[in-house]
Amino acid sequence: MPLVSIIIPTYNREHLIGETLNSVLAQTYTNWECLVIDDGSADNTSSLLETYCKKDSRIQYHHRPKNQPGGGNAARNYGFELSKGEYINWFDSDDIMLHEFIEKKINLISSKKLKAIICSGYLTDSQLNILRPTKYFNDGNLFKEFTLRKSDILTPSILFRKSALNSTELFNIGLTDGQETEFFHRFFFDLKNDEYKYIDEKLFLYRKHSNSIGSNKIGDYNFKNRFSQAYVEFENLKRIIKIGDREMINFVYKALLNLLFLTMDNKDNHTYNYILDGIRGYYKDIGVFNYMVLICYLKVVLNINMRSYRIEKMIRRR
Repeated sequence: MPLVSIIIPTYNREHLIGETLNSVLAQTYTNWECLVIDDGSADNTSSLLETYCKKDSRIQYHHRPKNQPGGGNAARNYGFELSKGEYINWFDSDDIMLHEFIEKKINLISSKKLKAIICSGYLTDSQLNILRPTKYFNDGNLFKEFTLRKSDILTPSILFRKSALNSTELFNIGLTDGQETEFFHRFFFDLKNDEYKYIDEKLFLYRKHSNSIGSNKIGDYNFKNRFSQAYVEFENLKRIIKIGDREMINFVYKALLNLLFLTMDNKDNHTYNYILDGIRGYYKDIGVFNYMVLICYLKVVLNINMRSYRIEKMIRRR
């Protein structure tokens, strides 16, 4: 039975992490270690974790080193450094593992070629009432399906073979939003079809509530998050351009333009300039004909007629 390292970053989740740890303790697969990495909690998380560590030695409680930046990304990476398992499953401190979460994944390991096992789950509200199952679309190109958002692949979804990550940059500590997406984009881009398996069973509950880290995508404008989102899209666009997939290029480019308009409406000059410079960078050496193709693309293909004249003026000015 290979050892599985479960890595859980946490911050002020005293009221929720107990449910998460209870779901870990209830796993039918027993050869695991659970590393909880505290990102600087100010509540009673420390006292609660002391109780759980005494209850079961497989649970470990660590604090993110003070010389590392705050945030879940550094905590996740630090947990990886401490882990001893052959397999890694990152998890969130407000989500729930169903009883066979680990066992069902481990049972799919049949070859050393396999780098990842991916499962489904349920999206729930803050009270764990099921909203809908996660979706998964399998057309033989995981990177494309994930980029086009046809598949919900979330933090708990993937069991990684640790050796497949040892030479890989993990979570980008500079991002405040979209860090899992950015990491998965990089990982899936090089992942071959025979290097992963998907299990169509619902094995976790993914809680959506007002205190979720990603909840501020809707409502109040978050400057740091919007810049992170733009960065994630641009980095992925660079990969897509290498393979020349027009459908993905259109999808990501449209997402960037939508973000550009959002930054304009919220006077977010930093992200606005970052996106605009990036867009112009791809077209700085094109001729008049191709330039007109770009404008037609903005007006017709992306169907943003009401605002495309603003893009045209901005590109010409810069």
